[in-house]
Amino acid sequence: MEFSIGLWISAMVPIVLLLFTISYLKIKSTIAALLSLITALIIAVINYKLTFGQLGIAVAKGASLSLYVILIIMGAIFLYNVVKIVGAFEVIKDFMLGLSGDKLLQILALAWAFSSFIQGISGFGVPVAVIGSLMVGMGFDPLVALSAVLIGHSWSIGFGSMGSSFYALSLVTGLEPIRLGLVSTLLFYLPIIITGLSVAHLQGGVKAIKSSLKYILPIGLVMGTVQLGVVKLGFPHLASLLGGLSGSLLFLILLNGNNKEKKRKNKNNEGMSIKLALLPYFILIGTALISQVPLLENLLPEWSVGFSYPGFTTMLGYQVQPEEGYAVIDFLSHPVTFLLLAGVLGIIIYLLKGFLVSRQIKEILKTSYQQGISSSLTVLLLMMMALVMNDSGMLYMFAQGMIEVSSNYFPIISPFIGILGAFLTGSTTSSNVLFGGVQIGVAELLELPPYLIAASQAVGASLGSAVAPAKILLGVSTIGALGLEGNILKITLGYTLLSSLVVGVALYLII
Repeated sequence: MEFSIGLWISAMVPIVLLLFTISYLKIKSTIAALLSLITALIIAVINYKLTFGQLGIAVAKGASLSLYVILIIMGAIFLYNVVKIVGAFEVIKDFMLGLSGDKLLQILALAWAFSSFIQGISGFGVPVAVIGSLMVGMGFDPLVALSAVLIGHSWSIGFGSMGSSFYALSLVTGLEPIRLGLVSTLLFYLPIIITGLSVAHLQGGVKAIKSSLKYILPIGLVMGTVQLGVVKLGFPHLASLLGGLSGSLLFLILLNGNNKEKKRKNKNNEGMSIKLALLPYFILIGTALISQVPLLENLLPEWSVGFSYPGFTTMLGYQVQPEEGYAVIDFLSHPVTFLLLAGVLGIIIYLLKGFLVSRQIKEILKTSYQQGISSSLTVLLLMMMALVMNDSGMLYMFAQGMIEVSSNYFPIISPFIGILGAFLTGSTTSSNVLFGGVQIGVAELLELPPYLIAASQAVGASLGSAVAPAKILLGVSTIGALGLEGNILKITLGYTLLSSLVVGVALYLII
């Protein structure tokens, strides 16, 4: 498919419309997603010459992909309501205040470090749902809490989910994994520091940045160095996990050392210990970690569902490859399994301990269903739009346009291409698959270092997760705060674009 200014401009329309309607017109996210989908469908047929059969395949693929995300949403909402209804959030809040009343340290510890540890284990939006809801339960403003987690853990997604995004990038680019990993971790030092500063700024502006710099710089360097060392040892899949864990442990020491007030008793649930309050989260982390043990992983049966779709070539010559086992859901390793297991075991233990009565189980289920149904429809529409744009060639044309206008300044533009993929699909892995090969092709044409450009794609795709509507929706759905999506997108977009610009300029100066 040849580049065309007209096609390039038309490819921007659904993206701009989605951003404008959610962020500025404050239209309900479901309506905004529907309008953007309809626009993408019209442009795909008229401008990109998709047949109705090809359009049907793209829409079906979007629906298949949405199921993966919707299951996480429902599981995360269920776990949140279990913890909320038994009053465990109050216990956790009092425990954190007992460690330290410093809100700035708390938000950095949870949104920047601990959420990155969770990302290393499971990813796929789980840190947003789990840590975001935990912070809201502790008394943080929902807008600040969710924005902080989205931005704070975005640095860790490049090597998160047990390295799935990284390995996808290595495969599509054909670059040697360890060398690519080393170059990427070096470039990730900047986002690690910048996301920490962004979280501090969210909490208290410039004043908070100044007061927290003494924590952010050394802890950021430690997390980055651990990530680099783990990759050098040949374990890229553990890089984010151990990097986030190192930062979490350092913050735990700081929070304990900054204890300036006596531990308070929780008036709402005096008999519940902090261990019992956090039990569902311990179960969540523990089961996710155990599932990664190779011996156990090999013993577990493969209960999965997936779909197959034919490939096709559009009338403009854009080729779409056939898909075997598309958007496969492996029920014993999918995040919803761990979320539901944590919630169900939590209910059983809380019942036995007397902190939950049987009639409250119905309340948990009813509330969870009501919170999840609207969000699920929105995710369905967003995923359909993303696949229509991808399979019609719109995303490819958009990236080509950015390449055409950037010329020698392509290293500055490169991270933003990664952001685009993550924004639309809600997945860093998908962004790497979509644009990894494109970025390497441009690097060869412009005689740029391929490993640096591939690393730039990794950074952009990782940071772009913070502005993905699907993940924002996951966060607001979990805490029952639908309507905040537009405000969160405006906040996260500013920080994300600034971070990517800094990385892009640094890359341009290096090259």
